[in-house]
Amino acid sequence: MTSLFKKAKFYSAAALLAVAVSQHVSAATITLGGQDATDGSGQTSLKVNADNTINSLSEGFFVETFDKATAIPGFPLSPVETYNVTGKSTGCAINSPLLISPSATSVLNVRTGSEHNVAAAPAGDSTCYAYTTPEVRGENSYVDIDYTNFLASIGDFESSLAGSSIDYLGFYWGSIDTYNTFEFYSASNVLVGSIDGQEILDLVGGVEGDRLSDKSNVYVNIDFTVDEAFTRLRVISSGVAGEFDNIVVGLTNREVPAPAGLAFLGLGLMGLALRKKLKK
Repeated sequence: MTSLFKKAKFYSAAALLAVAVSQHVSAATITLGGQDATDGSGQTSLKVNADNTINSLSEGFFVETFDKATAIPGFPLSPVETYNVTGKSTGCAINSPLLISPSATSVLNVRTGSEHNVAAAPAGDSTCYAYTTPEVRGENSYVDIDYTNFLASIGDFESSLAGSSIDYLGFYWGSIDTYNTFEFYSASNVLVGSIDGQEILDLVGGVEGDRLSDKSNVYVNIDFTVDEAFTRLRVISSGVAGEFDNIVVGLTNREVPAPAGLAFLGLGLMGLALRKKLKK
């Protein structure tokens, strides 16, 4: 795969907002940074409430926190505890109506807390999170998170969102390692793009596997164009673990906030934000 990343550029919150509003972007772009989550889960997207809740389905943003306590209101959910870890997963479950397909049963786990040589909770995250662990150390294993059924059924519960595709994805990437990769696939099973741990660490000067640094525990935001809309997310790891939490997706038919609202969100970014092209 060739990279769409160009020379690294850093923007302040205000400058980032100005670029995002004034330019037409012809490829998926990445910004790094979120807000402190008030539910104890570390970092979450600026597009949802700080406690990881949404007010109604019509807002068009959906959150998977892996915690039963923040399940989406009004949506018929069947919490999945298949991937919970015995004695480590109180209150944990996969809540969103997603099709989860790990390459092997042992590859995906949902839990709280850290365990040596098993998994490390993302920095500041005392809640439930998900992690991948390879079936054979040193060989890639993966977890597919498929939104196809979710997109097909959402109009049954909120008519204004019928026919939507996903144009935003955010997730909290914990203790980033070079052997972690996120890939994005279209409905026709075409690889839209990918991003790996080494790229993020190089861009922000992070240290691999650091459990505490905000340069190795990063909230990642990806805005997709119509041509690059994805329906399936694949998380790949060949090492001890790839940890992630607070997955947020945004649907295309949601109401778009007024410019003043956008400015408020832009100025709310903490520290520096990074805006780059997604590797394809």
